Amino acid sequence: MSTSIEHLRRLSQRDVKDHTAIFDLYVTVGRDLEYLSIKFGMDPDDIINLLEGYGEKIRLTADQDGAVENPDQLDPAARKALKEFGVALDYSGKGRLRGLPRILVEEYVERFYPGIASEHPENDWISIESYLEHMHPGWQITMEQARQKGAAGDDGDEKGRKKARNRFRLFG
Repeated sequence: MSTSIEHLRRLSQRDVKDHTAIFDLYVTVGRDLEYLSIKFGMDPDDIINLLEGYGEKIRLTADQDGAVENPDQLDPAARKALKEFGVALDYSGKGRLRGLPRILVEEYVERFYPGIASEHPENDWISIESYLEHMHPGWQITMEQARQKGAAGDDGDEKGRKKARNRFRLFG
């Protein structure tokens, strides 16, 4: 997916750090579009255009309904909106890359900043997954290792963590 050149020109007024933070919060952390629009003070349509500019597919239209593998997997509200209005929002990509190192997200966003224009359909294959497959083969193994390290300390036992000691001394 991509967005129009007019949207990209408007979005280029935002710093690359904002683009990175928005993309990272959506793809790796799983934040909602409403949260992102409030946090960054942006119109939700601009957030959608920004994410679609980096290859996310958020808007589903009635003529693209066949592009979805199984439209029955959409939540009932999205199916109803698609049927009634011809447009629905697909949140299935939200938070799908938990554990992906931030440096890879930064590299991807900086490479395609301010986004990919829809005027060039030869670039429609670009997504963060395809970019990482091409530039960093084996990136999924690194991501899985990061997940396992994070899970070692999540259950409350002290095996997976070192105890931090405070070395500050107060002199009175």
